[in-house]
Amino acid sequence: MKKAIVIYSSKRGSTKQYAEWIAEELSCEAVTYEESKNITLYDYDLIIYGGWIRGSGIVDFDNFQKRLVRELLDKMIVFGVGVARESVGNYQQIYDINYKKISRKGKNPTLYILSGRYDPAKITGLDGMLMSVMKKVLISGSTPDATSEAAIMKERLTNGCDMVERDNIRALVAEAKKFLA
Repeated sequence: MKKAIVIYSSKRGSTKQYAEWIAEELSCEAVTYEESKNITLYDYDLIIYGGWIRGSGIVDFDNFQKRLVRELLDKMIVFGVGVARESVGNYQQIYDINYKKISRKGKNPTLYILSGRYDPAKITGLDGMLMSVMKKVLISGSTPDATSEAAIMKERLTNGCDMVERDNIRALVAEAKKFLA
């Protein structure tokens, strides 16, 4: 029987929730990025890595990539969790930023972007300051589409949002099950 593992980095719980749901669906283990440092990745037939998105980067994925070689890339799925509106442009930016060091000829791991949760009351310190600055510059879009996108994001950051739903993992789990079949 093939083995899978879900490795995740979560700060406020959205990514952890998705990782636990994915692990439950696949009857496998979910471990934090820190815990994964003591795991031999070659012991698994499928590795799923997930992290929250900050500035289009999937947190800790850059460090996790250092452990990856071609054989491991061929048996990976990656997901990022964020609150930006789903769009081709956002997806491409996240893909480009996170896959620039592993990009290769052939197939890169599939990347899924899952909708997250944001509660402005729980954001403090440097994160709070950065989010405050981000809200102030969001409406600087020069096209109607950019202005609309910025308005949606400003609304989510100002009032918070919770878009975490188990149904969001359906496509990822379906791909994983095909891989493990």
